[in-house]
Amino acid sequence: MAGLAGLLMTTSFISLTSFGILSTKMASSFGINSSTLSVLGIDSFSIGLFVAFFLGQGGIFDTRLKTGVLVAQIFLIVPQFLIPVFYNLVILIALRFFQGLMIMMLALFSIQLEGWFPPDERARSLAFTLGAISLGSAAGGLLSGILKSFSWQESYYITGIIMVAGAALYFIFARDSKSQRKAIIQAEGKKHTNALKNPLVIIMGLIQLPLSWVLFSIGGYLSSYSYHLGYSSGLTSTLIVAWGLSGFIAAFIGAILGDHLSKGKTSNRDILNSRLLIMTIADILMAAGIILMITIGSFSFYDLVFAAVINGFLMMFPPNYWALPGNIFPLSIVSAGAFGMGLISNSADAIGPLVTSSLISDLGWNGVFLIMLGLSIFGILMNIYLSRSTIKLPDN
Repeated sequence: MAGLAGLLMTTSFISLTSFGILSTKMASSFGINSSTLSVLGIDSFSIGLFVAFFLGQGGIFDTRLKTGVLVAQIFLIVPQFLIPVFYNLVILIALRFFQGLMIMMLALFSIQLEGWFPPDERARSLAFTLGAISLGSAAGGLLSGILKSFSWQESYYITGIIMVAGAALYFIFARDSKSQRKAIIQAEGKKHTNALKNPLVIIMGLIQLPLSWVLFSIGGYLSSYSYHLGYSSGLTSTLIVAWGLSGFIAAFIGAILGDHLSKGKTSNRDILNSRLLIMTIADILMAAGIILMITIGSFSFYDLVFAAVINGFLMMFPPNYWALPGNIFPLSIVSAGAFGMGLISNSADAIGPLVTSSLISDLGWNGVFLIMLGLSIFGILMNIYLSRSTIKLPDN
């Protein structure tokens, strides 16, 4: 199950970075310059990433997880084949927005894999799934380089076929846990408060907000920053691949460390604090990578790659974060709780890239990176706050 979820996330997140790289080819078809096209396409995609978490409110997918994944894949794949057909900027923006809705799979896979793995193995089960955000980003950069001899329309169709193949494998072999479905139905029969009234939903949302801001801003605009520094399209593709692969590896490292620290813990509080430690380390590395981009990124291409690789280790965070809903929320609201904390944290998916694109001309790239650095520090402080809080957690 974990492998299938990871495969699907990899093929899905090709769309994050490939658009920014292909925008230089696409611009003439839409009659605008490539930088404007890149901003509009990335920002509309990012807004979709935020809106996606509204779709899981009300528990609509609680016991229909594969149905939720199907909806997400329709939002992703149909526009992939329509974008090369309509050379209309408004339609492009709308289609990129719908593609961003596929991020709802994060919460769905967090719940689905929880039904198959015990608490001290959940981060590892999610490592491939969440590391695939970076791996898919790397694949987008790699494919854009491989397909550079093709037109952008042909590149879109080819990557669309890859997405269809990934989706087909998932839906043929993936299964929801019957025991988990039965337990959720029984738990939802009891009276419980609204998930959004649970303070942990808000706190957990705020804890991941800095990472979401940085992850999708870097994922969307690292190619633009590379072009700004004067590096070629080929080198920029290499940079995206390096950043993506480092994030993929980091997801496994973070998952292994988080599961190791959680092993043998007898309370949900101890499990939470074990994972918060790894999440704090990830925030520190995220901040370190940002500082290096500002200070040495312009020295040489390899210095920029080094900075991006360090920043990519922010991906130690998500497997531990998304392994926690089953430990911090009652079973009756675990799905709504996961979507709730995703809704809050992924508001940064929309705001981050929008702020980045709007402030580059006023603050410059260094100013934009300093905002990311400040948010990284905020994330570290929130982790410390939660680790020391006395908020009641459900029993194991």
